[in-house]
Amino acid sequence: MKILTFSHYKDVDEGRIKDSLAIVIDLLRATSVMIWAISNGAKKIVPVESIEEAKLLKSLNEDVLLGGERGGVLIQGFDLDNSPLSYKKEIIFGRTIVMTTTNGTRALKKAAMAKRIFLGSFINARKTAEYIFKEVLKDDIQKIAIVCAGTEEKFTLEDVLCAGYFVDIFKTYLESFKVDDLSLASYELYKKFENDPHEILKYSYHYNRLKQLGFEKDLEFCLKKDFVDTICEFKNLVVEKVLVDV
Repeated sequence: MKILTFSHYKDVDEGRIKDSLAIVIDLLRATSVMIWAISNGAKKIVPVESIEEAKLLKSLNEDVLLGGERGGVLIQGFDLDNSPLSYKKEIIFGRTIVMTTTNGTRALKKAAMAKRIFLGSFINARKTAEYIFKEVLKDDIQKIAIVCAGTEEKFTLEDVLCAGYFVDIFKTYLESFKVDDLSLASYELYKKFENDPHEILKYSYHYNRLKQLGFEKDLEFCLKKDFVDTICEFKNLVVEKVLVDV
């Protein structure tokens, strides 16, 4: 078993991610938002790369909600921004949401060569990792790939920190596995700041950008661990809840 980590979505190598189970992380905020929306009863989420594509899908079905951001803020004409706090149950329950974000939706598409693609965040990491571990054993998968979305096509600290949390969880389940250098670095970084991720992220670009835009509550939300049990998978171009056998 090997764990690979990619620093941002443009770093994804199709040959290396092939035959893996992949976890895509855009901690601040796309995958956190999508997971929370599905947890709050959204029927499904359709990630698209462009604003134009989102509006086209809305023109074909007026019942869908449009969500996402550009530059961290609400897109003109959209129903929802990219704050998890906007995705309230009374607004989104039973609805299909078409989402476009600067980095997260692109990262999901870049992971397409993986066998399966899951969404990752601090908010549901443990349940997601537990499920992936069971699937790895069941299907004899030899590779787990963690895709960090990044920010503006560059490495971003918060995604790598969250990747380190996943590596830490997998260490408790896997007796023997190899990690690449970034997976090792993410693990060491996470262990140093696991009790207070704000302590390191307060120096990071994207964290401070969201803080300047007034999204302090989003930062608190996205950095809380494991209060969501929902597992989300990107399959057939949509994000849906994984139905887990009890």
